[in-house]
Amino acid sequence: VAAAGLRGQDHRRPEPAALRRLVDWSIANPLPPWLSNIEEGSGRGVALVLGQSLRPNGTAAQVLLDRAVMAKQLLDDGFVSKVIVSGGDPEGVGRTEASQIAQVLIDAGIPSEAIIRESQALTTAENIWFSMRWIPKGTGQLFLVTSDFHMPRAMYICKETLNFFYKTFEEAYRDDPAWNSTTKRYPRLSLQAVSSRSFCGSDAELSRDGTAGADVSTLSLAARARDEFNFLESKEVSNSLFGSPLSPLQYIWARQINVTADEENEANFHEAISGAFVVAKALCICKAPPEGVGPELKYPLTFPLASTRGDLPANMTSAEFVKCQR
Repeated sequence: VAAAGLRGQDHRRPEPAALRRLVDWSIANPLPPWLSNIEEGSGRGVALVLGQSLRPNGTAAQVLLDRAVMAKQLLDDGFVSKVIVSGGDPEGVGRTEASQIAQVLIDAGIPSEAIIRESQALTTAENIWFSMRWIPKGTGQLFLVTSDFHMPRAMYICKETLNFFYKTFEEAYRDDPAWNSTTKRYPRLSLQAVSSRSFCGSDAELSRDGTAGADVSTLSLAARARDEFNFLESKEVSNSLFGSPLSPLQYIWARQINVTADEENEANFHEAISGAFVVAKALCICKAPPEGVGPELKYPLTFPLASTRGDLPANMTSAEFVKCQR
């Protein structure tokens, strides 16, 4: 049908009218700093719900449902007026993570007009980068919603991506005569972490830890928390924000974020890896997948995380860390 509808058109030329119909450009966040929808210091908030790979059958994993519940709570409590649901279809199941989260919110009574769908992102960094397009006018607070085991890494990626975003457009518009600013500072969002609590189960027989090709939703909560720590400790995250030649992965194509150029990176990284250590150590007891099946243990984490520079020895390695899994 689509092919038939396009028959006879010149595919080399864009179709502006079609683009205008597909997207409500009136709500898009303009890039020039003096036009930006971001209002630094404003109490108005928006929630950004990070995606999570869908199950092979296209349904939402429990951790994704948990994130949606947290977003609804933010809306109900008046902290935010809009929720951005972000996530494409990295597993190729035929539907996007954003559409699944949106449906959960709608089923919970959230009006569709309060939900902004961002369906391009395939990585956490792209969740942040692409969602910046849809920041509502007057927003000063960004509530990052994701799972407990994912939050330290997600916050690190979010901070580094936002800092790169600000720097990119400060440099792009610094000499523009329309920017009547003495500081030449791009307006900043205040970032807030909102962690959903994952199911902590004791039945290790339910997990597929160590099984090659296992769906991520079948891994134990302990394994997922350990993996998050290892992604940070190995510098895979930092390198993949840059891409080649540092990493075969590139979190945002085609944006190469050199975290060493960010003066806040060292502090951001230490906070992230300390937090990931605290989370993974606490969740070591959660041997079942966080799918809400089997015996449940008392939830072992408290928020905000009590992470300090003393939580993670400077010479801690992945090999030493995995001892807590035994």
